[in-house]
Amino acid sequence: MVIISNKLSLKNFLIGIFAFLIMFLPRRLYFFGAFSYRIVILFAFCLCILLRKGKLSISNTIISIPMMIYFVLVEIISFRYLQFSTGIGFLIDTVLFLIIMYNLLQTERDLHMFIDVFLLFLTIYTILGILECFTGFNIWDLVTSTDLQRFRYGLYRSNGSSTNFTNNAAFLMLCLPIVGWKFQQEEVQKRKYAVIYGLVLLNIVATLTRSIILCIIALHFIWLVKLGLFKFIKKHFMPILIAAAAAFLIANIPAVSDFLKQFIDMFVAIFDDETANEISASFGSNANGTGQRLLLYSWVFEAVKDKIFFGLGPNHLFEYAWKTETGKSMIKSSIENQYLIHLYRYGIAGLMSYLLMVINILSRLWKNKEKSPDGEGKRLTLGFMMLTTVFVYFISGLFFAASDDFRMLLLLLSIFFIHCKHFIKTEPVR
Repeated sequence: MVIISNKLSLKNFLIGIFAFLIMFLPRRLYFFGAFSYRIVILFAFCLCILLRKGKLSISNTIISIPMMIYFVLVEIISFRYLQFSTGIGFLIDTVLFLIIMYNLLQTERDLHMFIDVFLLFLTIYTILGILECFTGFNIWDLVTSTDLQRFRYGLYRSNGSSTNFTNNAAFLMLCLPIVGWKFQQEEVQKRKYAVIYGLVLLNIVATLTRSIILCIIALHFIWLVKLGLFKFIKKHFMPILIAAAAAFLIANIPAVSDFLKQFIDMFVAIFDDETANEISASFGSNANGTGQRLLLYSWVFEAVKDKIFFGLGPNHLFEYAWKTETGKSMIKSSIENQYLIHLYRYGIAGLMSYLLMVINILSRLWKNKEKSPDGEGKRLTLGFMMLTTVFVYFISGLFFAASDDFRMLLLLLSIFFIHCKHFIKTEPVR
């Protein structure tokens, strides 16, 4: 009895500490020359072996054949370029992480506990992120600094524990289905989860990341349509018309009008050079976000043309010299595109295997899109929210390269398919 109690206490501790550190431990922090979060994953893996008495299972993880092909190709290419630490690190980030999730959350109680602890720390995380936007104080800078340009529109962009603002916003977007699902599931604590949901949305806005904000708008439009938006408008047409008229009047108040103009110009600048120049003083660098991103396609293909099949390796730095329209010499040193960075690092082979994995993930989510805690039939199931969020996330990959958020994607997928197994009492459709 004592042994069982000790084992349960160890498992509870591991679930709690893993849910906390996976979010709060910054990727940019190093211990003994290694990423700190990888040391945590290795530590959790060792404790999982202890808890499971060495009998770890990989058969119930989300690892599918397309995923295995992608993981193996990345390892082969990393070792081919003698980048062993990167290859081993990728293995820890993906395979070991997935094995831990599935061997740690063995019961319905385990899953509930992990989600509850995760959402508790998510609440704290978002509050810190919103405060960062107004004060510029980032608690993670106390242990590790960053040289990111944080100022935009007179506010500090919320970076959190992530590598950059966009990865932080993408991670927060991936949390929305879990919070939304708990809101629908819990009758007594709806207000609590509504507050958490609102905090996550505010923190996303606090990152001032245009691509993810647009994804969030699209995502909520899809969800509202699924919930019966058009029927609601038809049924309550007059009240909505009056509310729209009131909103129009409020929007013409000078202070509100200036704010809305700045907000809209932030997106117009992506496609219009004149607007980009107008807002560059308050917006910061890269007001016209698509210019370099569109040029990246030709630049990357030019850089990788001699090693198109296997790429240049995961640690090969990207540098491309170019001139602006005014003749100013510039050097581009980042690839803000998840698909182009795979082409650059791993070649056609790596890109194709990544796309195959993406298609496989979306296919499996599509087959499970009607899964809900109360059985099939709900209008907005966890499965549907997962499918649409992950789809939008992969679309957003055209505008940034994943880092911390990819680990969070694997966490989210693990939670969903474990949910399918425990709550639906059936194996998820593969």
